[in-house]
Amino acid sequence: MTTVIEVRGVQPTPKEGRAAIKAWPVVRRWANLPVLFLGGAMLATIAVCLGLPLEWTGWIVGLQLVGLYGFIGLSILAHSSVMAAARRSPIAQRPTDWRIDDRGLALSGVDFETRIGWRNLVAVVEDKDRLIFAASPNTNFILPLRVLETDQRQALRVLIADVRARGVLGAGVD
Repeated sequence: MTTVIEVRGVQPTPKEGRAAIKAWPVVRRWANLPVLFLGGAMLATIAVCLGLPLEWTGWIVGLQLVGLYGFIGLSILAHSSVMAAARRSPIAQRPTDWRIDDRGLALSGVDFETRIGWRNLVAVVEDKDRLIFAASPNTNFILPLRVLETDQRQALRVLIADVRARGVLGAGVD
């Protein structure tokens, strides 16, 4: 198969450049673990508090809720700070040219050029507004669907299906 899809001047919007958690279900499960632990600890503490006077229980539950929402709020703040720093990086502020073929992805722009073979990608996930080419949890290549013409989008889906069927996608990943 010699299908080649070329797209020039790709620059994802901040919404399209959001975290690529759909490509990493294992990471998503581990990332949710602290909140699940805190929720479980809160329920266990409430069960223990059933024998205490009502005012003590109210204070304990109130402090737990403040702690839980504080933890969630600080996590959101940290995540948004990391994403803002990523958007401010020089490479994120310049358009990228994409070339996708049966060997993999080739990306280039001002002062950089790279090629990633299909064997080095763990997954390709189609989201509602973008394609995520997942190489590692902190290295995901985002191709907005809005930059693809209808025939390019269909050709890319066929190419990805072929790469999956041949067992090449992620074949070099342990």
